[in-house]
Amino acid sequence: ANCGGYCISIFTLDGNYVKKVAAKGSGRGHLSCPNSLTIDMYGFILVTEGVNNRVSIFHGAFIHCFGSKGSDKGQFSGPSGIALSPNGTVYVSDLKNFRIQIFSNY
Repeated sequence: ANCGGYCISIFTLDGNYVKKVAAKGSGRGHLSCPNSLTIDMYGFILVTEGVNNRVSIFHGAFIHCFGSKGSDKGQFSGPSGIALSPNGTVYVSDLKNFRIQIFSNY
């Protein structure tokens, strides 16, 4: 994830550049300050967006996103990290709300 470049860059295991995923913006499928990502066992890329306050999901192309700005359950204020457990549970660090939110599916 590249917050300053507003994109996700894909590389081979040898470090060769393959492609850029998504473009800068606030619309669905666009990124604004992507700052953390994880990849599930099926190749889905889950990305936290610090400015858009959401998690976007890609699998070659944009699939969907969840979250919005706020402090209620499922809302974020500066999501800054993401992790997956082996059973697919998603953990998102919600920086400005001082919590970690847990999602059983995405």
